[in-house]
Amino acid sequence: LFEDAGPYLCETLHIPSHKKIDLWALPDPLEGEKPNQPYPILIKLAIYGSPNKQLTLQEIYTVLEGHFEWFKVQRNEKAWKLGFCSDSSPILPHDYAQNSIRHNLSLNKVFKHVPHTIMEPGKGSYWQLD
Repeated sequence: LFEDAGPYLCETLHIPSHKKIDLWALPDPLEGEKPNQPYPILIKLAIYGSPNKQLTLQEIYTVLEGHFEWFKVQRNEKAWKLGFCSDSSPILPHDYAQNSIRHNLSLNKVFKHVPHTIMEPGKGSYWQLD
């Protein structure tokens, strides 16, 4: 795990040093539009901006829906969450399969899957920056 991913995120995302490193450091998209940043960046900032620098998959969804109207409006469109689509499948307007949250968490090595400890209540595992 990074000692502190903050300096790396500030440098690569051009976040001024005086700003908190989270989703709110990004410029807002136009009302109702999808954020311009790729999902890995959104996920990194959501995780880094959390109090314990780790979130469950559901918590990542909640943070994105809470900050960006587009995710809230698309809440019932499972494609941005799940990402099940093969190359031979037709891609429908709401099928963001190759860019889905779960797809990015699973395939991007910067995200580390960490199980709950026995003492922690709740469902699902945590995701951290590695």
